[in-house]
Amino acid sequence: MTIRRQWLLVLTMTAVLAVLINSLILSSLINKYFLTYSTENYNNHISQIEQLAASALKDGGITQQQLSVQLESHLDDPIVSIKLYDADGTLVAEAENKPGNGYGMGSAMRKNSEETETYQITDGDTVLGTLNVARYSSLRDSQVSVMFKTSLLQNSLISFAVVFAVLIVIGLFVSRRLSRDLTSTASQALSIDMEGYEAQKPSKVREIRVIQSGLDTLHDRLKIKQIGRKRTVDELVHQTRTPLTILQAHLEGLEDGITTWSDDEIKVFRAQIDNISSIVSNMSMLIDADRPVQELHSEEIDLHALLGQIIDGLKIQFEKKRIDLRILNSQKILIKTDQYKLSQCIYNLITNAYKFTPPDGKVEISYETADANILIHIKDTGIGIAEEDLPHLFDAYYRGHNSAESSGDGLGLYVVKENLEQMGGTIGVQSKPGEGSTFTIALPI
Repeated sequence: MTIRRQWLLVLTMTAVLAVLINSLILSSLINKYFLTYSTENYNNHISQIEQLAASALKDGGITQQQLSVQLESHLDDPIVSIKLYDADGTLVAEAENKPGNGYGMGSAMRKNSEETETYQITDGDTVLGTLNVARYSSLRDSQVSVMFKTSLLQNSLISFAVVFAVLIVIGLFVSRRLSRDLTSTASQALSIDMEGYEAQKPSKVREIRVIQSGLDTLHDRLKIKQIGRKRTVDELVHQTRTPLTILQAHLEGLEDGITTWSDDEIKVFRAQIDNISSIVSNMSMLIDADRPVQELHSEEIDLHALLGQIIDGLKIQFEKKRIDLRILNSQKILIKTDQYKLSQCIYNLITNAYKFTPPDGKVEISYETADANILIHIKDTGIGIAEEDLPHLFDAYYRGHNSAESSGDGLGLYVVKENLEQMGGTIGVQSKPGEGSTFTIALPI
C-alpha cells in the first residue's frame, strides 16, 4: 500500500472516530439538558393548571368554554389531555389534542404509552375537585423529544458528511503534495552519483526536508571523492610521465649514438624503472580514496649523489635543447627524508625549468644549510613568471599566462607543494618576467 493511501486511510479513520465520539458525547449532553428542561417545563404547566382549576372551582366566575380554552393553552407536549371534575365528580371542563391540531398523530401513535396523573384541587382542608392530566408515560416518548432526537441525529449525519467531504479534499491535497515530495526525493536519490544531479526544492515536511538535505550532503561528499580520485589519477599520470620521458630520451640517445651503453646508463635506466615501480605501488591510493596522504618512508640519503643521479637522467634532454644543467656544489651532505618524494619534487622543478627556458639558457642547482634546514635552489634563465600568477602557482590545475603554449596539466608544482608539506618542508619562488625564476626548497635536516 502506498504512503498516500495509508495517509488517506488513517486520516479518514481518525476523522470518523473523532466525529462519532464527538456526536455521541454532544448528543448525550444535549439530550440530558433537553430532558431536564422538558421536566421543568412540564412541572411548571401542572402548577399553572392547578392554580387555574382552583380559581375556577372556587370563584366560579369563568364559563366552561373559557375554562376549556385556557386549559387548551396548556396542552403542551407531553400533556395529551386535561379533565377537570368538581367535588361531586361532574366534568367541569376538558381539553384534548385532536387530529388536525398537530398533535393527534403523535397521540394516536402513543396511545399505549400514555398515563394519567390525578391531582386533587383543595382550598385548605376542603376538596374542590379533581384534575386528571393524561401525558406520555415517559418524557423520552414525547413527540417533541422524538423530533428533537431525530433532528439531532440528522444534523449529526449532515455534520459528518460535511466533515468527511472536507477531509477527503484536504487529505487528497496533502497526500498529493506529500507523494510528490517523496517522488522527487526518490528521483534525487537515484541521480545522486550522476552528472545531471539537481537539488530539489525543499519540502515543507520536516522529515522529507532532512532526507533531501542528507542527499545533498552525500552528493557533495561523493563529488569531493570523485575530484580527489581524479586528482590522484592525474598526479600518478604526471609522475609517470617524467621517468618515461627520461627513458625515452636515453633510448633515443643510444639509437643516435649520442651516448653509449655503460654502467652510468644502466644506473639511469634502473633509477627510472624504480621510480615507475614506486608510482605503480602507490596506485593503491585509488582503492583507499579516504586516505589523505601517502605514507612517508624516511631514510638517510646523500643529497649531492641524489642530485647527480637526477641530472644524469635529464642531461640528454638538456643537451638537445642546448641548456646548460649543472650542480654548483660538490660537498657531500646527508639528509633524512623520503627519497622518492624528494626526487619527484626536484624532477618536477627541473623539468619545469627545462620547459620555460629557451635554448642556450642555464639551469643551476645549489644547496646550503640554514639553521636546522637545508635549502635547495633551482635557478633558471627562463621567461619568468607574471606577478599575478605567483599567488596561484602551486594550486592544482592552475596554468599561468606564460604556459599557454606549453603542454602540461598544471599539477607539477602542486605535487611539489603537497610532497614537501608531507615531509615537513616548504617551497618558495622568486621570479620576474624575462629574467628567470628561482625555486627554493626548505627541508629539515
